[in-house]
Amino acid sequence: MTNTVTLASEHDSADLQTYLERAERLGAEHVWLVGVGTALAAYVAVLTPQGLLDIAPTVLGLRVFERVETGTLDMVVQVRAMLDRLAHDKITIPLPVGQAGIAWTGVAPPRTDWVPAGTLLEIELQLAAKAGIEEVAKANGLGTNIVTAVREEVWRRPLNVQNTEIPRTVPAGVAFAGFGLGFFVTGIAQVTTSGAWTRIATERGHILTK
Repeated sequence: MTNTVTLASEHDSADLQTYLERAERLGAEHVWLVGVGTALAAYVAVLTPQGLLDIAPTVLGLRVFERVETGTLDMVVQVRAMLDRLAHDKITIPLPVGQAGIAWTGVAPPRTDWVPAGTLLEIELQLAAKAGIEEVAKANGLGTNIVTAVREEVWRRPLNVQNTEIPRTVPAGVAFAGFGLGFFVTGIAQVTTSGAWTRIATERGHILTK
């Protein structure tokens, strides 16, 4: 296992830094780095269940960057540690110590066999995210349990997928993740499914949920 990752350009480095900064602001503590060929996939968890009784959806952000190496890479590191290294090494980045036992990394989203399943308007996702953020903000100060319950209820709400042969929804948490990670502009997001996973793809990144 390599102890560094060499990005293909300063553009990739700047994009990775911005992505991780946004993820950190959303509360993501870890980034799962998966290298296959010259592609470096960086997964972050925006929403995850916090216990056996928690029915919140799992919502991950994903961006893919170009790297120089072609060897296999599969490790989870702290977002803050990765940002600290990016601040000093823009291209060849010493990898932080790997983290074990991070629950959301237990089952990887599939890489293949994604089937088209409709579309979503990015502007509608933005509006859903802003409305949800305002609703959660109103609960602040009412106690941890109430805030947690409101967050769970808001981000579980279904959003209807368009242009699909069968009725299909995704949790509003995908809007929160995509908006916070800067994935939305004014285009059309493509929805695909593979097994239990649903992927919402835009020009700027991917949101995965199950």
